[in-house]
Amino acid sequence: MSGLEKLVEKFVKKPETVTSISQVRRLLKAFGYLEGRNPGSECIFHKKGSHPINVPTIKGRGVKSFYVKKITKYLNLEEWLELQKGERRNENGEEGRKKHKRN
Repeated sequence: MSGLEKLVEKFVKKPETVTSISQVRRLLKAFGYLEGRNPGSECIFHKKGSHPINVPTIKGRGVKSFYVKKITKYLNLEEWLELQKGERRNENGEEGRKKHKRN
């Protein structure tokens, strides 16, 4: 499981543990979002063809779990995670069959 998959899993399964804006930045950057100007206590992320995502911060570092859940829903992270797991299962299944044929 890649680092991105672990981070997405954290967003999906335990959103209350995502507490820093750096984790949100890492996730949104991986999904093609760029961070724009930070007016005051919020970060704004942009991606061509998508609505901007505003993430208010707590003292410039923290993020409330409400916004983590909102990002999870907007980016369909549950579906993305299932697709990644399915691809990994397919790769492992094909490898298993290949090994079995050799014997």
